[in-house]
Amino acid sequence: MVFLRRLFKNRKWLIPVMFLIISVSVVNITLKREYVFKSLETPLLTALSPVQKTLSDLGFTIRETLNTIPQFFYLKQENEALKNQVAELLQYKQNLVEYQKENQELRSLLGFRNRSFQYDLEAAEVIARDPGNWFNVITIDKGESHGIEKDMAVITDKGLVGYILSTTSNTSKVMLITDERSSVSAMIQRTRDNGVVKGTIDPAPNGYLKMVFLPHDANLVKGDIVISSGLGGLIPKGIVIGEVEEANKESYELMQYAIIKPSVDFLKLERVFVIKGEKEAN
Repeated sequence: MVFLRRLFKNRKWLIPVMFLIISVSVVNITLKREYVFKSLETPLLTALSPVQKTLSDLGFTIRETLNTIPQFFYLKQENEALKNQVAELLQYKQNLVEYQKENQELRSLLGFRNRSFQYDLEAAEVIARDPGNWFNVITIDKGESHGIEKDMAVITDKGLVGYILSTTSNTSKVMLITDERSSVSAMIQRTRDNGVVKGTIDPAPNGYLKMVFLPHDANLVKGDIVISSGLGGLIPKGIVIGEVEEANKESYELMQYAIIKPSVDFLKLERVFVIKGEKEAN
């Protein structure tokens, strides 16, 4: 008792002594009542298990999300880069297709030029069309400085295009054979019947030709080839003009006419040759 009274009087020792007593008591109880804590352990862990799983899943989700953010930006950049590469490849493909078409056309024109050894040909490109005469007048990039003169015939490897209407130093206007003012001496290749091919005039549909002054007894059939006859000296003989679509008697029945489909596609005309004359035989 005397010890306790001294202890309570000396308060600086009170707290350490009380802590020591409590610790010893807890250890004593734990050793003696170990089964009590073990019986509480399982229910407590079971009760906390869902919470623990939820927290674990939440932590995993947060960690995965944080890991995904840099990957998202990387994939976005990669996607943009791939889009640019695809656009470049498509452009290369379009250029390649255009080059292949141009190469094929140039080869065809070169072959035609080599076959047409009897003519002095000047190659030219179509650089403009008359807005008011889309089917009738075009402008080419060759003129007087290249030896081009008025009334020279203009052709492609497919056939007759027209003839020179006017010239400047470096350009020329070409009247197409579809122009209603155009008139070309022609013949049916199979029957040798002569006539004159006019531009698009009644009753020829737009873009077609009308061949007039054909003999009333001319035996024309659809598909007959029409060529230039060379009469008049404007267009050399033997150049293909087109083919017969249909033949009909004129109203006075002394002659007949034919509707001609041109051999040249004037809407897709890009390159032509101008016949400057005939080469002298060696």
